[in-house]
Amino acid sequence: MKFGKFLLLASITLTTIVVGSYLYARYVEPNLLMVNREKLENSKLEAPLKIVFFGDTHIGEFNDHDQLDRIIEKINAENADLVIFTGDLIGSTGKFSVDPDAISQSLARINATYGKVAVTGNHEYALFRKYNYENLMRAAGFTVLINDWLDISELNVRLLGLDDAFRGDPDLNLTDEVLVGSYNILLTHEPDIVDEMDINAVELVLAGHTHGGQISLPYLTEKILPTYGKKYVQGLFAIGSQGQTDLFVTKGTGMTKLPFRFMNVPEIVAIEIVP
Repeated sequence: MKFGKFLLLASITLTTIVVGSYLYARYVEPNLLMVNREKLENSKLEAPLKIVFFGDTHIGEFNDHDQLDRIIEKINAENADLVIFTGDLIGSTGKFSVDPDAISQSLARINATYGKVAVTGNHEYALFRKYNYENLMRAAGFTVLINDWLDISELNVRLLGLDDAFRGDPDLNLTDEVLVGSYNILLTHEPDIVDEMDINAVELVLAGHTHGGQISLPYLTEKILPTYGKKYVQGLFAIGSQGQTDLFVTKGTGMTKLPFRFMNVPEIVAIEIVP
């Protein structure tokens, strides 16, 4: 009799955990949004620099325009010097439709003192026949860098934007264009590509692509990590020959393939670099 009660209680407890975890991962965590804050130091800056960056919104796939509006609200609350987008704006799997003009108009509301810059992700290439990503982002006030660079002289910053590593044609020698004496930032969708580049003269690398694993479970997460996103999965890393380069990989805000997030709360990232 006691053993039967134990089995019943164990079954109820297990069912509650499974159902509760499903509901949380499907309906709660995907709708959360946090600001992940980091502070770095570098002598090449004479005044503090605040960068806010975000990526992997996958609008339309499992996240709607309302989430984009919440992202924009949080970004603007940070009063950023620079805003960076690291790719995968619109989802490319499943049957759904989005309004690119409405997305562009929303992104245009993002404020940044010295500008807004974006690079392409693999989903941009998957959708190039359907949506013109570059036109959409430029209409929203973003400069799109594809194997190109941009100087922000007022900040003594050079931004180098790499083409998508998975479907594009990234220039692995782009870091030859670092500006000596400036604070050089490499923007890339996929983080692991940095291991094929000489990034010793780069101070900061910003990347996305991984969703932080999207679903964090032992043994499972490492098996579902995407190409070029298996080594640097989320957070801050010290890379380069002497660990002199900072790499930050955002968990992003959207989802792909499965409408779940578990132990990977959607985020935007605010990085303050001080002299």
